[in-house]
Amino acid sequence: MIGYTIIKGRYSDCLEFTAVDVLNARCIVRFKKSGDEYLYRNVSRRRLLSLLTDGNKSLGFWIQYLRRNAISSSTSLKGKMTYERVGCTYNSRELPKLLLA
Repeated sequence: MIGYTIIKGRYSDCLEFTAVDVLNARCIVRFKKSGDEYLYRNVSRRRLLSLLTDGNKSLGFWIQYLRRNAISSSTSLKGKMTYERVGCTYNSRELPKLLLA
């Protein structure tokens, strides 16, 4: 899917990877232990750019902000940051199906 930049290779105990789309204010994250994949919408573009440009930024602390402040997409309000579970995989070499569509 055009627009997503995959951020891998940073040390994190909780996240396997993050894919960010600054233009559409979205990101996809995969958690290491469960393999669950979540799509976050209406993420601050400033936060997404900060993650892309600061190679020392902790993915764990970054995702904590999203988890605390996003609401489920089933109860979304227009313009609010939302999340939804979009998949699950235990193969760390496989990309989320949402990125392959």
